[in-house]
Amino acid sequence: MQFKKLALIFMTVTLLVGCVLSLLSVRSENTNAKRSAKIANKTSPPVIPPPLETALEELRVIKIKIEGDIHPKEYGEDIHDLTPIVENAYGDAEILATVKSALAGHQLAVQFWECDRVFGYDELFQCRDQVLQAVFQKYPDIAAQAKAAVASENLTYMSAGLDENSVLEAIWEKTGTDTETALQMSNPTSLTAENQRQNE
Repeated sequence: MQFKKLALIFMTVTLLVGCVLSLLSVRSENTNAKRSAKIANKTSPPVIPPPLETALEELRVIKIKIEGDIHPKEYGEDIHDLTPIVENAYGDAEILATVKSALAGHQLAVQFWECDRVFGYDELFQCRDQVLQAVFQKYPDIAAQAKAAVASENLTYMSAGLDENSVLEAIWEKTGTDTETALQMSNPTSLTAENQRQNE
């Protein structure tokens, strides 16, 4: 009789343990599935509408052209063509803000470069100084570098003490960073793959 009771208790305990283990296994699978979904969401690229995709591609092409050798006229035309594309773009707010920041930097670079068309010494540097104020407002670190570069000089126009190419390169470094950031945000999977390749 006692043997039957022990066998019954043993069977009940075995069933209970089996049920508990089964429940824990299901819960663990659900947790793992949720984690996988979260990781997938983090690495899957956001949906990029065609106008934003076009703006990203144009910025990428302009960045490549600048790294080579771009003519002022061609650069001005490229930025002129890019402006309505960016203005009509929509989609991920963070990517769009970064794209607009890159465009704003390029527009300042075009304005600075176009000062070369102005006739007269005073007029040239007045034009450049005016654009520089906008550049300094957008990029405070460029302002700090420029002011440090001319600190010992007594100049009527700050831009007269600055190298034109150095100013343009400083702006392009910023637009290039914005462009790279926007491209990486639009396609995080390629960034993850690139990081994995670098870590190998």
